[in-house]
Amino acid sequence: MSKIKVLSVTGNPDLIHFRTLQKTERKKTYEIQEMHESEYDHEMKILKRDASLRIQLKRLQPLSNQEPFTIDDSFTSKTVKRPLLLIQNGTPMVHSNRRTKFTQSLINQAYESQLSFFNSRKNTYVQMILSIDEQLYPIIIELYTEYAPKACENFVKFCEGVTIDGDYYTYKNTKFQKFKPNGFLQGGQFAKKVSIYGDYFEDESYALQHDCEGIIGQVNDGFQHTNHSQFYVTLSPMSYFNFKRVAFGKVIRGMKQFSKILKKDQISPNIIIQECGRYDQQAQIRMKLEKFSEDFASVLPQNAESFNKFIDAEQEKHSEAQGDFTKLIKFLVEQMKQISKFAYSLTAIKKAIQQLNEQFQKNQLCLMLYILDNQQVLFADNQQGKYLVVFRAIEGTDSCRASAFIVFKKQTTMFKNVNLNDLKQSGEQVVGICYCVYGTTTQLVFGTGYNLSMFTLQNNEFKLQQKELQIPKTETFYCSDIKDDFIQQKIISSLPTNNMRYTNSIFTTLHRVVRLGGLAMYKDVTIFEAMICAFTLARSWGWSFCAGTTTFNQIKVKNVNQLTYLYLGQQKWVQRIENHFLSIV
Repeated sequence: MSKIKVLSVTGNPDLIHFRTLQKTERKKTYEIQEMHESEYDHEMKILKRDASLRIQLKRLQPLSNQEPFTIDDSFTSKTVKRPLLLIQNGTPMVHSNRRTKFTQSLINQAYESQLSFFNSRKNTYVQMILSIDEQLYPIIIELYTEYAPKACENFVKFCEGVTIDGDYYTYKNTKFQKFKPNGFLQGGQFAKKVSIYGDYFEDESYALQHDCEGIIGQVNDGFQHTNHSQFYVTLSPMSYFNFKRVAFGKVIRGMKQFSKILKKDQISPNIIIQECGRYDQQAQIRMKLEKFSEDFASVLPQNAESFNKFIDAEQEKHSEAQGDFTKLIKFLVEQMKQISKFAYSLTAIKKAIQQLNEQFQKNQLCLMLYILDNQQVLFADNQQGKYLVVFRAIEGTDSCRASAFIVFKKQTTMFKNVNLNDLKQSGEQVVGICYCVYGTTTQLVFGTGYNLSMFTLQNNEFKLQQKELQIPKTETFYCSDIKDDFIQQKIISSLPTNNMRYTNSIFTTLHRVVRLGGLAMYKDVTIFEAMICAFTLARSWGWSFCAGTTTFNQIKVKNVNQLTYLYLGQQKWVQRIENHFLSIV
């Protein structure tokens, strides 16, 4: 009988198994792919113990000579890092429900540890997105307000944008004007030397040492107490700056990737601050936890039908159909499937728009493709087609992202070339809609005519999850970005739930309303996004109110850039909001 020996290797949470063979045989190493239930339980205990030790966050000691602790260190364990990468880079291939639940709890534990870390500190955090040759590198900076409060406040104001003596100043879209390899970066230069306290302000403290890369400090004019808007970022230890310049912060995330790129470039790179502003660490972490929620998790029925087979079967029901619409829908859904692979990457919008441009030029299955993200219009070479498509490539925030499209039919004669005015149609003329919500469970909802069906992405293919979606009769949450006394006092206070779940992703909220039941209220939504939501609610026994009507067929596109308010939910709540608007008018 051969024996199984289980060893735990330091620094790696994965277990390596060795099979001890007979003395007469040569020893070989095997990786055991299938284990008995008892062995799997033993493995889980060791993994949980190892992960709990690694995820514990240390307190930052800014006055010590050692490099302060950074957030990146919390993910050094592969036990945490691997499942995070799987989920953030697309829908993971899950082979076991037991492993999935353990992965989800481990991810939540990592983010909860970060949240407790931030709650224990009273420092300010700033986020910058740096651009090098159109590649984006986000960094997060911790500002030590305890040691240099005036320098930190000055830095934050310029990140957010501030008006001084009638002139507006901001770090956004400014360049780093000085780059010393293995030395430092210097930025924040304006036409004149200025600070929020006047021309200059005094040095506050030299307590923070320049003993590692990523230290943020004030640039002076070579003398003490001459600090202004300019700042520097160290790329290596700079002990020369100690007791000469005021250090007031440190890059706690993103410095490794950023400095790696700078070391590769032999020439001075063109570094631009593309975005900057105050970083709400608690809100961001809660949003990440929200992303990994199991709101939409569901089990597919056995022998679930694929989307392509479903759409082919729908076409066979109409003997007059020529197949043009079917080909177009398959093409558009395929683009969503490809976008799901990089939906949460930093350059997702750019990749999605580029992909739509390339694929449209190859196929040209519609007369016109209007991309909402950058308001780009693509026309087919052959103007003999029927359909016009409005496509939202990426919509939402870092925690919830989605795509959607709406299809119209050309109403003018075939001899007249199509233009943007052809999109000025009513809801009655909509041919079909579709939206896709990306995440741990990527789901797609497609509707045409009076049908509304939901599909789940599994094994790189959308499978039919449910036909004839219907909104639940009870509200489990509400979502609002509208400040209105009537809505706040009358509607929200009367709801049977006080569970507020706000997200900037309109289609993620729409999907929650359809699946979980709730009330959603948005202020400024594009008319095409509003029509997609209204179509979905009309086919799922819900109500919507936008563009002055609750009747979907009466919604009219007056301008392609038109914005409207949007209310989604059950009839009784949406009708009360409509009556309020009518009473005002």
